[in-house]
Amino acid sequence: MTKPDPIGLTFVSNNYDNSMDEFWMIVSPGVLLSPFDFVNVENINDTITIGIVKEIKRVRLSNKKLSRVLRHSSLSQKPDHKSKKISGVTVGRIDVIATFPTDVYKTGKSSKEMDPKLARKRVKAPIVNMPVEEGKTVYFASSDEVKIALGMPEMERPIPAGLITMTNDIKIPIDLDVTYIFGPDTTHVNATGISGNMKTSYLLFLLQVIHQKLIDEGISIIIFNTKEKDLLYLDKEREGGQNHHDDQSTFDLMGVEFSPFKNVSYFLPRGKDGKPNSARVITDKNARTYSYELSDVYDRLDLLFSSESLMDQYHNLSSILNYIYETWPQLPQKNNTQKKKSSQFMNWSDLIDYADYPEEIITHKSTLLKFQGMLQRFYKPSTLFVDKKITSTYLGREIRNMSSNQVIVIDIAMLPTMEEQAFVVGDVLKTINEMYSLGVNNNDTVSSKEVLTSNNSQYDNKMEIASKKIKESGKIHINKKPKYVVILLDEVNRFLPHRDLDGNSYSNHIGSRSSVGEELFKTILAGRSRHCILFTAQQFKSQIDPIINENTGLHILAKLGNSELSTRPYNMVDDMTKSVINKLHKGEFVLVHSAFRHPIKITIPKPAFKKP
Repeated sequence: MTKPDPIGLTFVSNNYDNSMDEFWMIVSPGVLLSPFDFVNVENINDTITIGIVKEIKRVRLSNKKLSRVLRHSSLSQKPDHKSKKISGVTVGRIDVIATFPTDVYKTGKSSKEMDPKLARKRVKAPIVNMPVEEGKTVYFASSDEVKIALGMPEMERPIPAGLITMTNDIKIPIDLDVTYIFGPDTTHVNATGISGNMKTSYLLFLLQVIHQKLIDEGISIIIFNTKEKDLLYLDKEREGGQNHHDDQSTFDLMGVEFSPFKNVSYFLPRGKDGKPNSARVITDKNARTYSYELSDVYDRLDLLFSSESLMDQYHNLSSILNYIYETWPQLPQKNNTQKKKSSQFMNWSDLIDYADYPEEIITHKSTLLKFQGMLQRFYKPSTLFVDKKITSTYLGREIRNMSSNQVIVIDIAMLPTMEEQAFVVGDVLKTINEMYSLGVNNNDTVSSKEVLTSNNSQYDNKMEIASKKIKESGKIHINKKPKYVVILLDEVNRFLPHRDLDGNSYSNHIGSRSSVGEELFKTILAGRSRHCILFTAQQFKSQIDPIINENTGLHILAKLGNSELSTRPYNMVDDMTKSVINKLHKGEFVLVHSAFRHPIKITIPKPAFKKP
């Protein structure tokens, strides 16, 4: 095996000293080096130190110092230090990632592949935390060296998370253990970056990888489409088949199948005359429209109202919502007795006209008028809220009946108001939270009481069949739930915006934490124990509730401006890393996870599915 060319030499001086956490190197002339490149250097006690380039700059060293530093150097090219003038050299600051016995790297194998005796020697080898000495030759690190330094060979269930591409064209697939994403170590994933820098594409890439790798264990994915028709082609192959070679090679390098999402179901909001209100009208069999009868969501009407409306003590709309929930389904009996009703349940038209609330509920006449007016704004003929569903479905039922390895795409992009978008998101999250609160595991049974009192079970065909079986056995088997559930929500700042210390929001359309924000809050806090996690994205971390940043395990940073990077949410990265983030190109990301001692820069291939 040919020995690689050296790229530099370690040195120390009065201004540049080495420690157990970092060292300095002189970069050999003609060598190209970039931040986030990985290097190796010999250390004491037959060990090798792997470091990451954090800073590169040009400095001046006197001829005498250069001569002393380079006297015993093995660099193939040396600076011209014969001149009597002060010479300039390029130096790099290297942060130490790990130090391991030399023979571990000589094998070129991971800890699982190497000889057991060698693996035991590595484990038993004394830990070296000594600074790198001056005058040591520095090389680019190999792929195996980087993987071992980052701890990837110890991962029991690795998930490909991207590709490190170093300046010398070495490509290194990066893995994350399943526990780094779904817990118990950490959970939740958040991507941030200026619009157009592929942050959502990264989340979709990671989702696709997870879907492929965990298919045997059972995983379901729920994706909200918030922008035009961006995510309504996930099951369609990318166009231009002859131009896929490079991307397919990258997928192969990471051990991922180059193909669109499979088992995708699309749910489009019902619009005028029952047609989809969507930027893409999907005629495939895997697409349906969704809408809401009052009986579907009578217990979650608070999701339709902003927190400011619900917190208005003068009108006290919450008392009306609570009354509807507590008296359901007897409420229609108090309606106009002259109107013959063929259905047991009240519909939206009935609720808008209903006025027989007790005096303690309607303390001011304007309260009822305001409530009816707000409902009328949402309920319009032939739109999302209907008195009777004919061809559309209720999303809550679809979520409760989702099968393992199913991908559900819910389109909300064309809904006309922010309140309606938030309602759809909140209803889905509330349904999921209720599913977990019932404690139904993969092979658990549910008592007849739990089935009959679960929300909207009267409309679920499977629940109707189950109710008949209750009379015979008293217990029934429920469909197996997926072991893992992932929810992708782009532009999360719409639904859980930043709040200051007084609980006030900087957003104009949502005040202090809204009802949908509360459902997001519950999902964030309970996700680790449930294996139900959020993939969220937004342009700026400063725009979202700190609860998201504080409970996110994997942070993906695309290009950002200096003003945004100076805000508090980015205190997790150092100033030099911020400088790199400010200069990232499209498709480049900085990955931050507590499992890695330092952030790392990665790239991903273009997706295999079609982009509109």
